[in-house]
Amino acid sequence: MAVKIKFTKRASMGKGACRKLRAAGVVPAVFYGPEYGGSVVGSVDAKELSHIANSANWETNMIDLEMPDGRVEMALLRDVQRHVVTQKILHVDMYQLVKGHKVKVAVPVRVVNKDISVGVKMGGLLEQPLREVEILVLPREIPSEIVIDTAKMAMGSEVFVRDLQLPESAEFITSEDLAVVMVTRPKSLVEAAEESSAEEDKEVEVVSKGKRKDGEE
Repeated sequence: MAVKIKFTKRASMGKGACRKLRAAGVVPAVFYGPEYGGSVVGSVDAKELSHIANSANWETNMIDLEMPDGRVEMALLRDVQRHVVTQKILHVDMYQLVKGHKVKVAVPVRVVNKDISVGVKMGGLLEQPLREVEILVLPREIPSEIVIDTAKMAMGSEVFVRDLQLPESAEFITSEDLAVVMVTRPKSLVEAAEESSAEEDKEVEVVSKGKRKDGEE
């Protein structure tokens, strides 16, 4: 469900004007998109914005942006600038979404049940090479995240981009052949298996030589 935020136009520019806005609990903002010839300079309430900007998946959480003329625009946060020390939000960029037109988004990938994964219980290591995937999708179908349940992943198994479940309108931009999650065999287990195999080869060789010797006339 989209969060509603009110967008107010501002005439004052510059660092001084922005500092005054922040002191009053307002965050300077810029709104732009396909149906706008240029960007619209304005501001949004800091408390309203924090519900989105401070969430884990702020890049994919849709906003219903109430414009000064009463229109409501669908939007996404494209950039959030923060103070280096305090992490207070200093400025945001907001992008217009158009109904019926797909938008490119980077969707976070979250892995669950790592501790009870079959492969992990056997001593494997769960690795996640990709933390997000880029897709094209209609605005109202933007997923906030993609969840992968790793409980049944065995040693050596992999989940590729092509295996991920997407909304009906979505298509991948990220290569479908890339691995997202895998359960790999630890180096120690690989070395142990190689040593065991080497010992078996030696035993087979000794037995083989012994048989040839017994067969001599």
